[in-house]
Amino acid sequence: MVRTRLTTGGIAEPVVADTAKSLAKLGHRVILLAWDRTGKFETTTTTEWGTIWRYQEKCALNDPFVFARKLPGFLWWSTWQILAFHKLERDLILHYHDLDTLPGGVFTSKILERPLVYDCHENYPGLVKGVVSNTIANGLHMLESMLLKSCKGIISAGPANYARIKNMLESGIKAPFAATEEEATAVMNMAHRDFMNSRLTRIGNVKRLETYPLKKIENRKREENFRILYIGVLEKHPSRGIIETALTVSKMKGVQFDIGGFGTLVPKLKRIEGKMNNVNYMGSIHPDNVPLQTIECDAVLMALDPANINNRLSAPNKLFEAMAAGVPIITCKELLMGQFVEREGIGVTFEWGQWDRLKAAIMKMMFDPQKCAEMGKRARKLAEKTHNWEHCEERLESLYQFVKKTNLEGV
Repeated sequence: MVRTRLTTGGIAEPVVADTAKSLAKLGHRVILLAWDRTGKFETTTTTEWGTIWRYQEKCALNDPFVFARKLPGFLWWSTWQILAFHKLERDLILHYHDLDTLPGGVFTSKILERPLVYDCHENYPGLVKGVVSNTIANGLHMLESMLLKSCKGIISAGPANYARIKNMLESGIKAPFAATEEEATAVMNMAHRDFMNSRLTRIGNVKRLETYPLKKIENRKREENFRILYIGVLEKHPSRGIIETALTVSKMKGVQFDIGGFGTLVPKLKRIEGKMNNVNYMGSIHPDNVPLQTIECDAVLMALDPANINNRLSAPNKLFEAMAAGVPIITCKELLMGQFVEREGIGVTFEWGQWDRLKAAIMKMMFDPQKCAEMGKRARKLAEKTHNWEHCEERLESLYQFVKKTNLEGV
């Protein structure tokens, strides 16, 4: 597996770790080649599912141009490591994450004549469009369309991304830059069996329910203050409404906003924390501690600026953490997942930018704890029924079987 990003502590992010754990369970030897962009961590680490090998080259997390300049070094390093592994293990399947690694994956796959699985977490051209020019973003879209031809198996996370990739497989570079809301909704309504025994499958940010024990959820104790939680990326672009929520909550009594994560917003959050009693920056949170933190909160914030296409049509990690923990979600009406939250009755929504509406939504939850509890119960039941890792593990196994079969057949 090849990935350019690691979480705080230099470990694999949850969805990558879950994928690796499932592959190990299926009998695969898993090695994750990852870029330690802090340059602080050990070169190799043994985990419960395999080994992490780190490329140690410092690179700012929020500077796309420095990243683009240093990326070829990581891709060459990854290729050389895989060439060395290939001398010892001939039956390799290459598993590359996101468009930033895919060119290296296609190159390595061709020279070794080994099958390639492309794990696409997001619409990468859409993600960087606000930072780079439209020309570069469109160029990345066309590049991805062409490289897909070399992938024996493809994994998509969100429904919109699944529809986008399906369009690219059918229409190549002529495919639209992003899927429509209608196409994404149609994917959300697809049955589990539709993702089996296929070149393209969907494996999202859903959680292993055993890490969110029902007993802990049922026995949780509520604090005096209504606790809102956000743990995740803390960057200015694309906005997740963290600063705006902190400013809104600071004027409210009986509410606490706990924030965890790392990114360029941290210095500003620390200044805000020093001035506001009910805003708390908790620092970087280890992924293993996220379930308990989520179970113990009253609501999870999932505010995303809908101006960004990735935000508007994404299926974020926060949503599935909240569902697994049986906690209601606070999100935006304009988002595809906002409509899902409203339809399923598992949280409350407000219009992006209307921070007085956010305040009203929080008050609505604070003063109706019974309704809040009911929303949380519905969220957990939905996670148990459909949105859980067990389904994803079945899809992953089916995809790898498909890849092996088609590779033997020379398809």
